[in-house]
Amino acid sequence: QEDAEHWATRTEELVAGQRWDLLEVARARGIAALAAHDSARATAELLGVWKHTETEGIEEPGVFPVAPDLVEAALGIGDIACARDVTARLTELAHRQEHPWGLASVRRCDGLLELATDGDGEQARLDLLAAADRYGSLGLQFDEARTLLGLGRHMRRGRKWAVARAALERAAATFDELGCDGWAGQARDELSSVGGRRPRDAATLTPTERRVVELASRGSSNKEIAQTLFVTVHTVEVHLSHAYAKLGVRSRAQLSGRLAASG
Repeated sequence: QEDAEHWATRTEELVAGQRWDLLEVARARGIAALAAHDSARATAELLGVWKHTETEGIEEPGVFPVAPDLVEAALGIGDIACARDVTARLTELAHRQEHPWGLASVRRCDGLLELATDGDGEQARLDLLAAADRYGSLGLQFDEARTLLGLGRHMRRGRKWAVARAALERAAATFDELGCDGWAGQARDELSSVGGRRPRDAATLTPTERRVVELASRGSSNKEIAQTLFVTVHTVEVHLSHAYAKLGVRSRAQLSGRLAASG
């Protein structure tokens, strides 16, 4: 968060009072506050941006796309009324305009509200998975991973281990691919707290993890794998560490046998 604040302050100096740029700074500060689990500050920053869209009559949901982050922040401080108001306005605008990002975000906001008010959480699970899939189909991987992180976090707290693990593993892998180390770390921290029986077969690997494991088991170095898949060496290392944990192995020498045993 210190780095985010540094760059936010630097940007404020550069834009010299230009209103729209300052709103983007506030949005960035709000997201950074969410990453730091500071829901109060996130709400304050994001609500200011949201109210500006209302007072200025900005009805394009994607101009300042703060709605789902604001809903998450507001729920973090127990302000359900604010979360409902934001969701209601977004729903009206998104459906009227058939706005792709807006419609995906409506499902995300609905899911977050359901998690806060519904003890079962089944409808929330369906809404958040649908939102994540829609974001993914739009190429919005960061929003997809954020949605999955939120789902996994709440499912873990509800002791729904299988759903939590699947969502968090997918979120961590996506954050890793995007180079979002801080968010990936949050997903892995949540994942480390997931109880229940941990899967031990290759079916639990993501497609990218399986490809990395196959290449590694054939003797390819991390650098060679990175060149083949057009990713960084660090990304290869992350995928291998996840695969080791899922397969219950500690070295490359064990990978081939585990893959064969798992089919």
